[in-house]
Amino acid sequence: MTLLDPAAPAREHADDQLGALLDAAVDAMIVIGEGGEIARFNRSAERLFGYSAGEVAGRNVALLMPEPDRSRHDGYIRNYVGSGDPKIIGIGREVMARRKDGSTFPIHLSVGEFRRGSSRGFVGILHDISARKRQEEELRRRTEELRLVFENAPTAIATTDATGHIIGANQACARLLGRPIETLLERRISEFMHPADRGAAVARLQHMLDHGEESSSQELRFWHHDGSVIHALLYSALVRDEQGNPVVVIEELLDRTAALTAQQEAENLRTQLAHVGRLGTLGEMVSGIAHEVNQPLTAIATYASACRRLLRSGASTPEELEAVLAKISSQAERAGQVIRGLRALTRKREQTRETLDLNALVREVAALLAPEVRLAGWTLELELAPGLPEVTGDGVQIQQVILNLLRNGMEAMLERPRGTRLAVATEAPDAGHVQIRVSDSGPGVDPAETGRLFEFFYTTKPQGMGLGLAICQSIVVAHGGTVQYRTAPTGGAEFVVRLPVGGD
Repeated sequence: MTLLDPAAPAREHADDQLGALLDAAVDAMIVIGEGGEIARFNRSAERLFGYSAGEVAGRNVALLMPEPDRSRHDGYIRNYVGSGDPKIIGIGREVMARRKDGSTFPIHLSVGEFRRGSSRGFVGILHDISARKRQEEELRRRTEELRLVFENAPTAIATTDATGHIIGANQACARLLGRPIETLLERRISEFMHPADRGAAVARLQHMLDHGEESSSQELRFWHHDGSVIHALLYSALVRDEQGNPVVVIEELLDRTAALTAQQEAENLRTQLAHVGRLGTLGEMVSGIAHEVNQPLTAIATYASACRRLLRSGASTPEELEAVLAKISSQAERAGQVIRGLRALTRKREQTRETLDLNALVREVAALLAPEVRLAGWTLELELAPGLPEVTGDGVQIQQVILNLLRNGMEAMLERPRGTRLAVATEAPDAGHVQIRVSDSGPGVDPAETGRLFEFFYTTKPQGMGLGLAICQSIVVAHGGTVQYRTAPTGGAEFVVRLPVGGD
């Protein structure tokens, strides 16, 4: 007769329940005995390691470990059983595991101990952290890339908090300001600005914070450590957290000192070239100007002789003398106007910006050219729009443009005249611009040459130097305008100078 253990069915049922629970677990779970042999291996563990439960049953759990843990594992268990020191028992940690194919991967391992009667065992819960490790590595790599980009960027970059205190700066920023990075940290970026610009910079940052703006740019001056001034374009970008609170401000400083210096040098060269051009144009006008000045001087001499005769006769009256002196004064004023116009055009001076009446400028140039126009038998017609809006610029340079264009027309009419008419017209084509149109009765320009009219040293004249129209264009562009050529209604040339109203 066979004796049956009444507790066996209950144990089998409990084992079945435990197996079901283990297989239902998402993480890999392994139960080992006191000697390290594998007692249970759930389905997640099978998928994770590539072994079936039958392949690993009874085998040492070190099978699932790479070296050096593989050789040391049994010693870990013996030390714990002998000393009771729990090393990793009850404590989670990250270790490397080994699959059936020999590949290794990182896991998070938690080990718990259980006892059943006089025996003991251990339960390991293993979670594959390969994806997390890849993400961490990618984040580390990207962070390192960003650090290298920031530190080695050719443009000066600094980061500040919302109060303007510098919390980071790259090497380019340190070079730009002439100071080591450590001396920049924790100081306000405004401390390195020109005192006259600090208020505007602080106000701009506050405006960004108050109005939710994400970026802005300003032209500011900074102090180099050696005392020199740096002209920089400061780009600011505000970074906010998920709640919209300002976290950091990224400041990029674009050094424009060299560009501004080059621009100023180019402006000086253009001004000098314009002066040379004026002298050349006036040199070509010497004959007509001499004639214009000679006439009032001759009249002054004649009237002065008459005045002397009257005085010597003793029969002159104060009224007669006053009439002669008035004529002398009138002729002197006439000569003076010509001389003043010449002095204004020939004087070497810095470029100025002032409010200009274009109609008045045109009249002054027309008066200067009047002697030549009369001697040639031509007519100079002025069609000046009344109430023309004012512009801002250098009056002498604008007059130089008008003078050069008229002189070009006169020379063209001398070579191949189609008529005797020169004309200057002013108009306001729209609310934001005014125009000056200069037209002649010459042969016009060959269509094949119109594309090169404004090039330096390109000329259609046998004795020309190719400077006049190029200088005219550079002057007009410096005033924010344009100059274009088109065929005049007379068949000659017409140049249209377009300038912005109120400023350049």
